[in-house]
Amino acid sequence: MSVAEAVFERIAAGELVIIDGGTGTQLQAEGVAMDDVAWSARANLDQPDVVQRVHEEYIRAGADVIIANTYASSRAALEPAGLGNRVAEANRSAVRAALRAREAAATGPVAVAGSMSSFSPADMEAGELGRPLAGPADDDPRFPTLAHFREQAEVLAGEGVDLIALEMINARGYGRAALQAATETGLPVWLGISAFRREDGALSTLLELGDGDSVDDLLSALADPKLAAITVMHSKPEASTAAVEIIRNHYAGPIGVYAETGDWQPPDWVFDGLPPAGYLEQAVTWADRGARLIGGCCGVGPEHIRALADGLTAEDG
Repeated sequence: MSVAEAVFERIAAGELVIIDGGTGTQLQAEGVAMDDVAWSARANLDQPDVVQRVHEEYIRAGADVIIANTYASSRAALEPAGLGNRVAEANRSAVRAALRAREAAATGPVAVAGSMSSFSPADMEAGELGRPLAGPADDDPRFPTLAHFREQAEVLAGEGVDLIALEMINARGYGRAALQAATETGLPVWLGISAFRREDGALSTLLELGDGDSVDDLLSALADPKLAAITVMHSKPEASTAAVEIIRNHYAGPIGVYAETGDWQPPDWVFDGLPPAGYLEQAVTWADRGARLIGGCCGVGPEHIRALADGLTAEDG
C-alpha cells in the first residue's frame, strides 16, 4: 500500500488527517527573506536545509501530510525572477527536502504532496489584477499555462511525491489546465480553491486570481468525482467554514480545509492572526461539517498544527 493510499484509507475509516501549516510563511518566520518576485521559491535554491527543517517541525507537530515548497516554483513564477533556467532544480530541491524531512522525523506514514498553484508575479502587484479570466489559461499571460503545469507536474512526479495538491485554483481557464497536467501524472490529485465573503454576503473566488465567479459556479466547472479530495485553502477561517458546505453540494469525496490567519503585505506575511487555541476552535467547526483533512496555510505554524493534532484527535475520539 502506498503512503497516499494509507492516508485515504484512514479517511475512509472516518479518521481525521492533519495537513501541515504554511511552509512559505514559516520560512519567513524563521528568518528566510521572501523574494520580491518568486516569494518562497528561492529558498529551495538558496536554503534547502531550512526548508527541510520546517517540514520536520510540522511532522513532529503531528502532520500526516506535508506539502512541498513548490507553490511558487512554476516557470510562470520563476522566469520573471531571473530563475527560468532553474525551474527543474527548484522543484527537485523542494521535493527532496520534504522527503529527507519525512525520513528524519516521521514515525508513521506521512504523505508528501507536490504543490502546483496559480502563483505568479501578478500576485505581488495589485495594479496588475482584477481583469476577468473567462478564457483559456493560455490566453492570460499572468498565470501558468498548461505547458507550465505539465513541466512542473512531471518534475514533481519524477521526484517521488505521493500526490499533487493544486492550490489557489480560482479560475476555470488555468484550473482546467492544472487539472489536466496533474491528472496526467497518474497520481492522486487534490483540487484547492480559495474563497472570500463579498460585501453582499455571497461567497466568491478571489477576483484577483479568478473570474469573480461564485464558489458554486467554480465548482460546477471544476469538481470531478475522480479527484482524491477538494480543499478550501488560503481563505479566512469563516469563509472556509461556508465553503465546506458548498463543496459538499458538488462533490461526495473527502473535503479538506487549511485556512490562512494574519495578513499579506507583499512579499511578507503579517503574523497578527489567530493563536493556536483560536485556530483550533475554527477547525472543530470544519470537522463538524465533514472536513476530514485539516491543516493550515499562511500564518499557521507548527504550534497551530500541534494544537490541531492534539485537539482534533481528542475531539474525533
